[in-house]
Formats: sequence, structure tokens, C-alpha cells
Amino acid sequence: MLEMNVLICDDMRNDGLKLEQAIKASDIEANCWHFDKGSDALSHIQTGAKVDLCFLDIVMPEMNGIELARQIRKVETDKGMQASEIVFLTTSNEFASESFELKAFSYILKPPEPQKVANILHEIIDAKKALDTSGILISTKTMTKFLYFREVSFIEVINYKVYFRLIDGSEIVIVSSLGAILPQVITDKRFAQCHRSFVVNMDDINKIQDNSVLMYSGRQIPISRTYAGFCDKYIEYLTGGSKIGGKDGNSQHNRNKMEHFTIVNHFFDCQ
Repeated sequence: MLEMNVLICDDMRNDGLKLEQAIKASDIEANCWHFDKGSDALSHIQTGAKVDLCFLDIVMPEMNGIELARQIRKVETDKGMQASEIVFLTTSNEFASESFELKAFSYILKPPEPQKVANILHEIIDAKKALDTSGILISTKTMTKFLYFREVSFIEVINYKVYFRLIDGSEIVIVSSLGAILPQVITDKRFAQCHRSFVVNMDDINKIQDNSVLMYSGRQIPISRTYAGFCDKYIEYLTGGSKIGGKDGNSQHNRNKMEHFTIVNHFFDCQ
């Protein structure tokens, strides 16, 4: 089972400890960090610590949970971090609209019921598993391999050969055409075509600039005018046009970059 890194921010120390006990009582392996102040929780995020899930109390002095969530999203976007899921803790339903606005994974009433906490943990784990197990079966002269999409940074075609450029820096080459594999690849919402010779994993994009995509590996990939719609797809992906594990079967996990508005300026360059 996947291990989760969980951040709890609640100015009521006992409430936070009860929530941590509920997490530990579930069958999910979790590392928990508990903070009494929003500023301390934000500082933890700013260190670049990997956090899968944030439980944020809405009503707190100095910085409330809604503002903390906004700041967390900003840090994740600015640092290019993988976004965390957010669950708000509240004593009433009055903040439901705010949690929806921030596209939180869920919100629960305090004190949280242990079973409700366990259910949320399982929903997030299931969503991650649904994403991580998708892939494509490929064959070379020496092997047949199921390649997980999460391993792929981008796909490139050169002279009737398809190169799967992997995030770890390695590559797998098959004799084929992009058209032959494209229908399978683009069923995964992370992938979009930006050039007749390139399909990129949008999770591995660092930024878009000068009519090109800059991957985290440093590789720069052109965006051709023919595929100018790629920019709109990327905006939709970042702002949560779809969501993982929901009824539509798609992915929520990159919606957390929704405050990345500065990227819109880059999009005008590639239209």
C-alpha cells in the first residue's frame, strides 16, 4: 500500500492530535506533521517537503485555513512541486462554497469521525493508484514491457522509430509510428501532442516559454502552430478541467496549480 505524507494544521492542539490518532488507526501507512499555526505549516511546505494530503482547520487566528490553502497552492506552483490534496476541517457547512472554490478534495465536520477520515484516505490512495497503473505494452527486438505512463517524460518520433524518453533519463526505442501508439497514449489525460513529432507528459512540464515546452529534464520541445490548441489543453489540465477518481474517471491532482495565472502570458506566444 502507498505511504502518505500528511500535514495537519489546527490551532486546537487536542483536535489535531485526535485527527492524527484517527489517521494512525486506519490501515493506511502515514507520516504526520502537526502544526498549530498556518505560518508554521506554510514554512514546512516552503522547504519543498513532499506532502500528499493537508488537513486544514478553517477557523484559525492569524491565518485561516482558506488563506493557508491559497498560499500552499501558490508555493506549489512557484516551486513546481507536485500538488497536495486538501481537506478542510470545519464546525459547520457554511464554508462549503470556499472549499469548492479552492477545489479541495473534501471537507469534513469537526470532530471528524474515524471512519470518515479512513474513507478520505482510501479515496486519495485509490485515485493515485488509478493514475499510476495506466500505461502501454511495447515490444522491441529484445523485450516486451508494460511501460507505466508515470515513467514517461515525452515521446518523440524520428525516422519511423518511436522514442519513449523516460523521467529517469533513459529511453526505450521501438519501430513504429506516432500515429500507431497515439490513440493509446492520449487516453491518459496527462499527455498532449504539441508537435507532429512530440507528445509530452504535462506532469513533467517545468514551464512554457518562447513557443516551446521546457521539461524538468531541461529538454526544450517545440510547439508548432498546427498544435496551438496544446496550450489550451495545458491550461485546462493545470486548472483542473478534470479530476481523478471522480465520476468522470479523470484526474484531480494537477488542479492544485490553478493559481498559475502567469503562464497565460506564455500561451499567447504560441498561438
